[in-house]
Amino acid sequence: MKTEDTPPKAGRKLLLSTVKNEGIYLLEWLAYHKSIGIDDFCIFSNDCSDGTNLMLNRLDQLGVVRHFDNPIGPRMDPQRAAYSRANRMDWVRDADWVLILDADEFLNVHVGDRSIDALIDNCGAPDAISVNWRLMGSCGLEQWDPEALVTERFTRGSTFEAPENGLVWGFKTLFRPATFDYFGVHRPRFFKHREIEPDMARWTNADGKPMGGNILQKGWRGSRDNVTGKSAQVNHYAVKSREEFLLKRLRGTANSKNKDRIDMEYFGKYDINTNHDDSIDTAAIRSIVSDWLTDGDLAALLRSCHDCARRVLDYQLEASEFRQFVDTGHYPSTDAKY
Repeated sequence: MKTEDTPPKAGRKLLLSTVKNEGIYLLEWLAYHKSIGIDDFCIFSNDCSDGTNLMLNRLDQLGVVRHFDNPIGPRMDPQRAAYSRANRMDWVRDADWVLILDADEFLNVHVGDRSIDALIDNCGAPDAISVNWRLMGSCGLEQWDPEALVTERFTRGSTFEAPENGLVWGFKTLFRPATFDYFGVHRPRFFKHREIEPDMARWTNADGKPMGGNILQKGWRGSRDNVTGKSAQVNHYAVKSREEFLLKRLRGTANSKNKDRIDMEYFGKYDINTNHDDSIDTAAIRSIVSDWLTDGDLAALLRSCHDCARRVLDYQLEASEFRQFVDTGHYPSTDAKY
């Protein structure tokens, strides 16, 4: 039954992502986005060593996601290669809306019933809605807690109005694929040979205000004129605890073949704990995950991922510099405290 808080159905909404070694976080992330209205998941995995790809294969068999193997090739980085493949899939392009997120990013809607439909309705159903990051810091936590949700453990983050660094105003974009030519990491794009006209797309921030500037041509960060966390934000859990950052460091980054990009300087840039924020609605996550885990095969694969993560962490912590980083927040080669 429709109520005043129930927004109109905006059509089929698809989440597109690439993942690598995210098995210990995968189910929470999928369940949360299912709870706010994602209908379909198109997930690419590349060169997993923890069993994430096997979990995705089983979730595909169960009808939760569609999973595609996406090994690193000689030309594109794995993320852009995956999005290029997805752009050629009718099943993806026929979706009414596409949202591209990484597995450490959660769309956190604040308006209406807090669904994606409510966000679209709030913005007047444009062609694209860019939603600003809130970088969520480590909260000073040392260790991975496999029993707790990421969304419950990390409740401090960056500032919208006065960014702590130039990364803070990054955004991700929910968009109508039929309007655009291809998919970028942060936003959809038009082919370079096309002449861009102002009426080609109506593009707003999460408050429904025009993004302005030359957003149709370029950009992956907001500005003082359009940044907002009022109606929605993307919680970006880029570092998590210090132990978990060691796992991320090994995993590397999907939008570059240079895995060394994830270093201790990266931790310092993203470990922002300026503001308390527990606004994300986690109420439905555990029930959805519990339902999926009634499948014995999926439950066994998750246990295997957890065991793999613990073994990798224990091995890394044999190195004195990593043990010191986890225990104290100091990394000796930089003499920096995070």
